[in-house]
Amino acid sequence: MVGARARLATALLVVTVGITLTACGESAAAAHAPTIQVVTGLYPLTQAVEQIGQGKVAVTDVVPAGTDPTTYRLTAAQVAVVHRAAVVVEIGGGFQPSFEAAALGAGAGAVVDLRAALGATDPYVWLDPVVMGRALTVIAAALERANPPAASLYRNGAEGFGAEVASTGIDYESTLSACPRSTIVTPDGAFQAVASEYGLTDQIVGTAPIPEAAALAAAVERVSTAGLTTVFSEPFADNGTINALAIAAHLKVRVLDPLTGSPPEGWASQANYLTLMEANLGTLNNALGCPNTDTGQ
Repeated sequence: MVGARARLATALLVVTVGITLTACGESAAAAHAPTIQVVTGLYPLTQAVEQIGQGKVAVTDVVPAGTDPTTYRLTAAQVAVVHRAAVVVEIGGGFQPSFEAAALGAGAGAVVDLRAALGATDPYVWLDPVVMGRALTVIAAALERANPPAASLYRNGAEGFGAEVASTGIDYESTLSACPRSTIVTPDGAFQAVASEYGLTDQIVGTAPIPEAAALAAAVERVSTAGLTTVFSEPFADNGTINALAIAAHLKVRVLDPLTGSPPEGWASQANYLTLMEANLGTLNNALGCPNTDTGQ
C-alpha cells in the first residue's frame, strides 16, 4: 500500500512538473512573440482586440471619430493599411461596405467575418454581452493563427475580458428582468436583438426625417397604450420620427448609443466598451423605471 501511494505521489509530481514546465514554456514563447498589426472599423471590436491582445497586437480603427462607420468610405491610404494587416476583424454581411471591400485585398485567412463565424443575422453583436462573449473566442482564435507564439496570451486575454463581458451581461439580466415597462422605442433595429435577449420589445418607428401623419398617429397610440415615458434617439441615425413622436406624445428623448463609432471629440478618457455598455443600461434603467438602480447612473 505504501509503495502504491509512493508511486501515485511520484506520478502526480511528474504531471504537476510537466504542466508547470509547459505553462512556463508558453509564457516564455508569448513574451518573445512579435506584435502583429490588426485592423478594425468599429470601436467595440477595437476594444475587444486590444483586451485580447494584451500588448501583442497593434490595433488600428480606420474610421475617424465623428463619422458613421456603416457609411464611411475609406481613403486609399486607409485601404492600404487594411491590406497590410495581419488580421482584419469585420462584422460582415454588408454592414460596412467600404471597409469590407478593402478587406477583400487582405489574405483570405486573415479576415474575420464575425457574422459568418457566429451564424448571426443581427450585425450589432457587441450590444448583446452573450453574443459578444462568443465573438471574443472567434477573435482570439484568429489572432492565435496569425501569431502562434502568443497563443496562450491571447487565450488568457479572451478569458479575462470574457469574464468582464459576462459580468456586464449579468447586470443587464438582473436590471432589466423586473422593470415595470418592457417596451423601448428606437429609430432603427440596432437594439432589437439585445432587447429580445433581455425580455424587452423594441418598437422601431423608422428614420424618416418627417414621418407620415398616419404613421405618427399610430405610433402615438402604441406608446400611449404601453404607458411609455421615453423614446430613444441614436447617434448617426436620422431621429426625425423619434423627435416628432416625442413632441406629439409628450415624451422624453434619451440617447441610446449603439457604440458603432465615437463622437467627434472622441470618447472620454475613462470610457471603454464596458463602461459605455453600463451607461446604456443606466439609460434603459431610468427610462423603464426598473427597481435595480445599481447601474452607474
